[in-house]
Amino acid sequence: MKGTIKSKNWVLLFFLVSAIGIGCFMALNYHANPLGYFTNEKGLQYSYTDDYGRSIKAKYILDHKDDIEAVVMGGSKAGALNTELLTKYTGLKYYNLYYNMGNFADYLRYTKFLIDNTDIQEITIHLSSYEVLSYDRTYRGNAYKVPATLSGNLWAEAKEFLSYLMTDIKTTKNALTKRAKKNPMYADDLTNGMKNRVADTNSAKKDHDTFVRKSVTNTMAKHLKTLFLENTNNEDELDARVKSVEALREIRKLCDDNGITLKVMIGASFLAERYTYECDEYYDYLRQIVEVAGEVWDFSSFCDVNLNPYNFANEKHFNRAVADCMVNIMYGAEAREDFGIVLTPENILPYLLQRRADFKKLRAEYLMNGYVQLKGMDDPSYIPLEDYGY
Repeated sequence: MKGTIKSKNWVLLFFLVSAIGIGCFMALNYHANPLGYFTNEKGLQYSYTDDYGRSIKAKYILDHKDDIEAVVMGGSKAGALNTELLTKYTGLKYYNLYYNMGNFADYLRYTKFLIDNTDIQEITIHLSSYEVLSYDRTYRGNAYKVPATLSGNLWAEAKEFLSYLMTDIKTTKNALTKRAKKNPMYADDLTNGMKNRVADTNSAKKDHDTFVRKSVTNTMAKHLKTLFLENTNNEDELDARVKSVEALREIRKLCDDNGITLKVMIGASFLAERYTYECDEYYDYLRQIVEVAGEVWDFSSFCDVNLNPYNFANEKHFNRAVADCMVNIMYGAEAREDFGIVLTPENILPYLLQRRADFKKLRAEYLMNGYVQLKGMDDPSYIPLEDYGY
């Protein structure tokens, strides 16, 4: 009998020690916040872009829904769009709801989330053109998975919360080591949601030529070869285009049914990044996007601005001055002859004919010379950071 009691005591002690150990482990993960998941719960004012931005921003919106009347949605390119500037023109309190690797599956999910949880009045979707590569990016890993917050299911949120409390030691160590190497001043500010571009801006202003050579044109030779000589498409991309158009159609209906203004724009695109999408299949996708949206502000033509590497933070992202310039043009405060056009079902076909012709002209130049002549800082197409207060 005494042996049985002792055995029970040891079992209870084992479970007690285990519970204390697990509790300490969970408390450590909550305190360390290695993946950024508890940013809102801990009242932190910033998040790193490679952490769980989708979840962080969804929870931030719920916590500040009375302060958000409009949003920008898009991938990392959209992160440069200035919320203060958008608020100035619309009178609405804008929030930048960008997340890495934007896709239409997320645009649709977040549209439903915003309608269900806020009094949203306006949504601006910024398309990066990469949407044609994959309809849904959840396959890329945990950072891209759908946050439980979007479902509104308390049980799912509780399980997700516990799963982050139980983050394994190796992941916690790696995340904290990586974070320790970062300067907090370069982290995103959750209060506006914008992508932090301070480091890029400072580097460019310090030595523009070196910055462009190292950050913007460093892979151009390889990618122009792909663009002009090897560009192909696959069935996965066809599926992504079809699903993306259908998602936009559903977003449009949701906005119309709920009295929400929907604006769609396509941002500036440097020549060397187009190897991933510039083709006739993309043009047909673009035609359908315009037909569904009715109007699309396009800044992605083969204009001089997009042939000028000094307008970009890297091969795939325009800088802050270009972002402000696009917003100014959209709201009539600025004009450039060949940068920015409102695409409609009436003018989309002539536009696409001109885009094809421009592509063929650039391809002919490449085949003849082995390169395409780009614009420089002395060209009118250069949009200086300083002119926009950066």
